Amino acid sequence: MPKRKVKTAKKTKKKKSISPVSHPIWKKARLSAVASPAPVEGQLLVDSALFGTGFIQKPDPQDSNFPLGAIIGAVDDPRSQEKVWQLPVHLLNQGSTNSCVGHACTHFILTAPIMSHSLDAIALWHRAQEVDEFPGNEGTNSGTSVRAGFSVLREKNLITTDYRWAANADEALRFILTRGPVVVGSKWYPGMSSPTNGVMQLTGNAGTTGHAYLLFGFSPDQDAFLMANSWGPGWGIDGCAFLPYEALDQLMEQGGVVCSAIED
Repeated sequence: MPKRKVKTAKKTKKKKSISPVSHPIWKKARLSAVASPAPVEGQLLVDSALFGTGFIQKPDPQDSNFPLGAIIGAVDDPRSQEKVWQLPVHLLNQGSTNSCVGHACTHFILTAPIMSHSLDAIALWHRAQEVDEFPGNEGTNSGTSVRAGFSVLREKNLITTDYRWAANADEALRFILTRGPVVVGSKWYPGMSSPTNGVMQLTGNAGTTGHAYLLFGFSPDQDAFLMANSWGPGWGIDGCAFLPYEALDQLMEQGGVVCSAIED
């Protein structure tokens, strides 16, 4: 008699354990970079986070009537001097709004040697849009000018003298060393968004992107200004970075502005 075949159970492959966090299904849930909508004007994607910028300003010849250099004295070898004006414990975060001017001006008030007023940075930004040099700007997510930001500070009696403008990095540095912090509005290069070892670089193409931020000190060993941003503590060095002296000079030559005011 022929031998009867005995059926054997099929071996089933053991399913590989997949971590929920790294599950490949998440890749299917995202549009490709090509298909994704681009950030709107004045916003940047930095490490997959959306950040707002928002500095825009038209040149005004009258600004030269209010030079920052006229109210500061001589400083021997300023680039060898160290200075730090103390920041508030928590820096502000503008998120994806283009309210950098409102935030930079608020940081200025919070960091100035005497003043410690509490301010609503978003309200300051919107009021600046109402008084700036750009018609129809009110209530939008567009940026505004540093000039308008300081105009609002004076309107609120937070500064009672004229706000003034630096002609170059040397004037900005000498003011920081002797009087207080300054607000900068400038082009914003891609390399500035991701500081290398905490140092901002003017690399890539800035295009029309502009951003406002605070300079609150100087480090001679880095030959760089201490810069405070408004993108939260996860950016740079706890929300701050080094801006090289020569970089500020270059930014000012390209239409950047440096503004400050004497405290009451």
